[in-house]
Amino acid sequence: MTRPAYMIVAIDVHDSDAFGRYAMQVAPLIQEYGGEVLAATPNFRIEHGTWPRQRLALIRFPSLAQAEAFYHAPAYQPMKALRESASEADLLLAESPQDQAPEAPDEGATPHYLLGATTVTNSDWIEEYMQKVPAISARFGVQGLAMGNEYSVLEGAWPRDGLVLLRFPSEAVFQAFWYGDEYRAMKELREANTVAEHISFAGVVE
Repeated sequence: MTRPAYMIVAIDVHDSDAFGRYAMQVAPLIQEYGGEVLAATPNFRIEHGTWPRQRLALIRFPSLAQAEAFYHAPAYQPMKALRESASEADLLLAESPQDQAPEAPDEGATPHYLLGATTVTNSDWIEEYMQKVPAISARFGVQGLAMGNEYSVLEGAWPRDGLVLLRFPSEAVFQAFWYGDEYRAMKELREANTVAEHISFAGVVE
């Protein structure tokens, strides 16, 4: 098992033709560095707060070193310049807090993701939350991909102190978890003690 890294790209595109050329050029290079595009979509849902960008891309690399090598690779620099000419972006790199086996696709289901930016305003609730939420998450098959404040902002900015990136087996499971009774009390506790933005999106490339 390895400790993967996740590249999170929140982006506004103002030249779709040039950005389309960038997307075609960069895909083989991402693969060369062991990367996999888990999602690239304008179709996300704001679950809480606001979100500053129009599109989102999520890329997984086998390790933080490989993600950084991709970003700084000489071959990527002209592609990066093309992207920057066609768009504005906030780009983060976060390492998973634990070793993870590669994600296995769920039969007949598209994985769903939750991305959050969070600032804690009062820490008294955290112990109770951390005692109760892991068991609830496990029952729904939730996988924590990245969380906390150990991340690097490579471009632009991140709106809050911390981030959380979760994977759900499907959109239906996400809906049952996020809006269901089991998580409701802990969700209300968290929302009462944080300032946060949360979005959800399918694991699709479009």
